[in-house]
Amino acid sequence: MRHPIDKKTTLSLALLAIACSGAAQAQAQQGDPLYRYQWHLMNYGQSVLGDSKPAFAVDLGIDDLHDYNVRGKGVVVGVLDEGVEIAHPDLAANMVPNGSRNFDPGRPLHDPTPTSPGGSHGTAVAGIIGAVGWNGIGVRGVAPAARLKSFNGFGESGGLSEDKIVYSWWDGAESKDVAVSNNSWGGSPAFVLGLTQDQVAAYERPMSATRNGLGTVYVKAAGNGYASVPFFGFNMCGQDVIDYNVGCSQTGLDQRNNLFNVITVAAVNAAGKRSSYSSPGAALWVSGLGGEYGHQRKYSNVAGATRVDPAIVTTDLTGCAKGFNNYLPKNAWNLERVNDLDSAQSTIDDSCNYTGMMNGTSAASPTVAGVTALVLQANPKLSFRDVKYILAATARKVDPGQPAVKHPNGTLLVPGWVTNAAGRPFSNWYGYGLVDATAAVTRAGTFKPLPALVDSGWQQVQPASAPAIGSPAAPATLKISIASAVRKVESIQLGWTTDYAITSGAPLPLQFVLISPSGTRSHVMPAMSYGSGDLFSPGYSIPFIASNAFLDEPGQGVWTLEVADVPLADAASKGALQSFKIRVLGH
Repeated sequence: MRHPIDKKTTLSLALLAIACSGAAQAQAQQGDPLYRYQWHLMNYGQSVLGDSKPAFAVDLGIDDLHDYNVRGKGVVVGVLDEGVEIAHPDLAANMVPNGSRNFDPGRPLHDPTPTSPGGSHGTAVAGIIGAVGWNGIGVRGVAPAARLKSFNGFGESGGLSEDKIVYSWWDGAESKDVAVSNNSWGGSPAFVLGLTQDQVAAYERPMSATRNGLGTVYVKAAGNGYASVPFFGFNMCGQDVIDYNVGCSQTGLDQRNNLFNVITVAAVNAAGKRSSYSSPGAALWVSGLGGEYGHQRKYSNVAGATRVDPAIVTTDLTGCAKGFNNYLPKNAWNLERVNDLDSAQSTIDDSCNYTGMMNGTSAASPTVAGVTALVLQANPKLSFRDVKYILAATARKVDPGQPAVKHPNGTLLVPGWVTNAAGRPFSNWYGYGLVDATAAVTRAGTFKPLPALVDSGWQQVQPASAPAIGSPAAPATLKISIASAVRKVESIQLGWTTDYAITSGAPLPLQFVLISPSGTRSHVMPAMSYGSGDLFSPGYSIPFIASNAFLDEPGQGVWTLEVADVPLADAASKGALQSFKIRVLGH
């Protein structure tokens, strides 16, 4: 997103020193032919791939950072995904030699290049983060000088497992110098298998200990569950749920999205609005750019209102026999191509080494990971908490007119933008907004580290007489008083149990709202979303979920969980709120 031309004058002296060291070199280097189609990097309303033009200035706000040589130099970014084609001509120079890990038995240990023609996801993600810039070919990454490592958690021998996550996040030899970990994976679960308190600690302690105690910055996709809950090839989310427009699956139902160390990323499209698929929820932190689908009608007759809106242009598996560029159109839609970049017939680039169809929160996450690399180049002494705070504090409020969603009986289901008691605007669609690279890098250069973390620990109430869950006029409430000296909140984790039996897959009748001591209301689980509770609980229960809506509010005082049966009206209660637990993290 464009800044005023004098924005560069706000860059710190340290960043200007970086700039001077590389500006002349940048002028002498060759360009990147597909850069003009990368609206997420520089958007002046130009024609790109797709039948609609991007709205002017909807981009990452990189502006002159690359010209100032702020390109992610010295920052190692790990990509836990399908394997990356490490010899790709637009990635190879940025891949750390022998720095990647192949989990497939019987294959080269440090070369996770996919063998499947459809295994292009990791290569596309890596290109968004750190495709080589100014080399005369293809595209440019958000952090075109960052160093990349690939961990093929989704390999030829099977899907992602706990041991692969642990290895890639903190325990593996190749992960030890990773400063930013991108995770363009997750799910919209049909059933909830929430983390226990011990499991949360087993993640967060080693995650916080990385980078010599500063903590790796873990960036993760929110999910693509706004209109779908996939289960063995079927969409479990019915049209009745979709029509309520609260989102089928909330991002907090993907359990790792709630970890304190994780930045959960929503997707914004080229119009500056929520991407059609992007999972909403209170566990969001910020948004990146994910676009839509990138088709053009002259090639594609695939149905969908957003099919012809721009996607993200990035690297693909090389050659025309595999990848998004050629293999996907033929096998998914029986089409030779869906846009001007596809296939060897392309007059833009006939190498088939690039795609204009990358999208999803899988694409939005690496845009944020790339911006994080720029921030850490500017100030490598920042902790993961510092980086989270900077990204939220400098994010831009997109779609300011986001409409509130109400039930037919008038009950507010999902608010639009809500300004919390500390003056921070938050949205269940966008978190704190779209990341702004220049603003974040500028803030990083002079940022004073956050005070030491204050953790209230888990506090729980489980009354002998559980309050009945009534209508919105008579909700059940449970309260917990936090005495710990949390002057300013950074994140809230919570959970609850009820004995209210729901119908799986039907619109969830229950609404869960967390109310801070200052009175801010966070819609943690909106009614009329897809009803997927704890698989092992007879009532609708969520053992672990987060709300990030309270940044900088005071954490001390009484926190209230309010639960209402939205369609109930005057009927008798169908269940009770049995317990409520909360953990307040801040400083």
